[in-house]
Amino acid sequence: MAKGSNADSIGEVVDGLEEIADKQDKVAIDDLLDTFGDRSFAPLMLILALIGITPVGAIPSVPTIIALCIAVIAAQMAFGRHHVWLPGFVRRRGVKSKRLTKGKDKLDKVAEVMDGIAKKRLKWLATGAARRVVAGLIVVLCLALPVLEIVPFAAAAPFLAIAILSLALMVRDGLVLLIGGAVALVA
Repeated sequence: MAKGSNADSIGEVVDGLEEIADKQDKVAIDDLLDTFGDRSFAPLMLILALIGITPVGAIPSVPTIIALCIAVIAAQMAFGRHHVWLPGFVRRRGVKSKRLTKGKDKLDKVAEVMDGIAKKRLKWLATGAARRVVAGLIVVLCLALPVLEIVPFAAAAPFLAIAILSLALMVRDGLVLLIGGAVALVA
């Protein structure tokens, strides 16, 4: 994936993450911004949510840090910003590449399933003002994550909902957006 390009599928996002992890010892938020571009709200939220689903998400404090990053990105989207802004201390946060590569198979399976589901259906549900509403829902999901961090892997359900919602926003699939909303309610 070229630097600054917009991803059109979850597989492309996972491939981009794997490319970063293969090239360096640590994957920081700044690396994701460089790879996916400053206008890529949904891919950034998606990749962070996917990291939360992997075994990395069971490390104490990691779900809260990931949720904070996603919430900041989603809030900016909800308020209509056109570029992602994150403070320097957040941009420098990251995880060791080898921890991400341990979850590679799981990420690839999730990507394959989600890409098989996502099409451009009910596009009007995933565009315009609806995008801002979904971003607000993602912020609400992020608020629940610090509490769920107490139980290992309990944060996976909200992270899955965030990943589905982000995918729906990325590919503009209103049906997947509705499914993501249902998963969010269950989570």
